[in-house]
Amino acid sequence: MMYYYAKITKQSDKKYLVEFPEVEGCFTEGDSLKEALFSAKEALDGVLAVRCDYNLDIQPSKSYKKKNYYPIEVDLKIAFAISLRSMRMKKGLSQSAIAKKLGISQQAYAKLESPTSNPSLETIKRISIAFDAKLDLKLVS
Repeated sequence: MMYYYAKITKQSDKKYLVEFPEVEGCFTEGDSLKEALFSAKEALDGVLAVRCDYNLDIQPSKSYKKKNYYPIEVDLKIAFAISLRSMRMKKGLSQSAIAKKLGISQQAYAKLESPTSNPSLETIKRISIAFDAKLDLKLVS
């Protein structure tokens, strides 16, 4: 799971302001803490999805243990797209190079880095092999 921390502060007008320190320009608000948390999830997923679509820089998340910071889970499809792109960039590979390793076109690979992608388990397995990455599927309760 991927999380970003929302800083939520109560304003003088009694509304709750939400901002994400690592996600520039991502702000929202709510009339209650519950509403602010709901709005935070929508705003975060929306901003990250747009940044994925336009191949814009996405800062890694940091963990906060301070008061007024709340972990907000990123939608799984968006988190997969961000993680895949990050892994490719850390390896110094172009989309074309990794597509070649996967035996698919660059355009097909680019779709995998899109937040609307829904890769099959077989595709995810092939990606882990192509990146020489361990596929960890532990389920812990």
